[in-house]
Amino acid sequence: MTDLDEALALLHKDDRENPRSLRDVRTKVLEAASDNVIPLRRRRFMPVAVAAAAVAVVAAGVVVVQANDAAPQAPPLAGPTSSTTAPVGEERAVSRMSLVSAKDALTAAASRIKTADQPVPPGKYRLITETGTYARGVTFGSSVDNPQALKGGTWMLPQTTKTWIPSDVTGEWLNRRTVTGEPKWLGGNVSQQEAAFRPSDTDTGERRGVCGDFFPKSLPKKVCGDPGDWDSPAFYAKLPRDPQALYDWLRTFTGPKGSTPQAMFHTATEILRAGLMPADLRAEWYRAIAKIDGVVLSEGKATIDGRTGVGITLADTLQRTELVIDEEKGDFIGERTLVGPETDETWLPEGTVTMSVAITSTVVDSIG
Repeated sequence: MTDLDEALALLHKDDRENPRSLRDVRTKVLEAASDNVIPLRRRRFMPVAVAAAAVAVVAAGVVVVQANDAAPQAPPLAGPTSSTTAPVGEERAVSRMSLVSAKDALTAAASRIKTADQPVPPGKYRLITETGTYARGVTFGSSVDNPQALKGGTWMLPQTTKTWIPSDVTGEWLNRRTVTGEPKWLGGNVSQQEAAFRPSDTDTGERRGVCGDFFPKSLPKKVCGDPGDWDSPAFYAKLPRDPQALYDWLRTFTGPKGSTPQAMFHTATEILRAGLMPADLRAEWYRAIAKIDGVVLSEGKATIDGRTGVGITLADTLQRTELVIDEEKGDFIGERTLVGPETDETWLPEGTVTMSVAITSTVVDSIG
């Protein structure tokens, strides 16, 4: 059994034995574990905090945007060492934002998309770097009947993930994960000792694999050239280039999860984060995202890793997710997630940043 197998097995075990709905991270878990998603992608081994017997794992997806690789809203996005609660003046009045303005912003960004992406010559590699902070924690008990009865604590883990992809994507890939600092205590209704956090084996290390298959023993098995795998050029080649058709595809693809706006928005963002979407498709992809119910334009500008753009937000009572788009180039800069008013982790104030991630992509001469 691989580290990933063990981590996912533990995650499923917790979910089966603990009636608590892991609402705060439901989308991340479903996207990673659903049979209807891409067969084992590199983001599948997102580190999971493994706790003692009767403790439920809470892997809240929080990442800080700094580099490109593999759900946001105030001005400057918090980095690994910044405050986890948005400073006064940073919070966006989502209720005052208009859907029309979000459509306008995404359409404008789409019109600025470069007509061609930086090519990867034979023998070279595309390096995708994702730098961010992620919320992790442990919980005790169940919040099904009484959210206040849930006990636990949450930490923020700074981490950088780099993935080298050869010009021939059927060749060997390299994925390197590095914890870049000490976990930072966000808060809890138990002591830090009771909710002690220990990074898992999948938080660090190097993994190599043909076609990005870093865990060859895991199921479902990853297949080179699979048109259903967004690590493969075949995936993007088969997608339509019409915004309405792309919107319909997202709705169908997320059907097993109810085709909710949250599921569609998260899936659209995850595919962008993979860093492999060609420019011509990315332009129409933005226009498709603008059609999702509830998508609004963040007030003011959003900054991640020193790069400023427009923030496109989708919020519900559980969390608020923001993706940031470069207005000048149409590049996807990154995303972040903030706590909503009805989170199960009641010890986290509304507006607490639980994920902030920056994405960059470059072409390099060699692997590693």
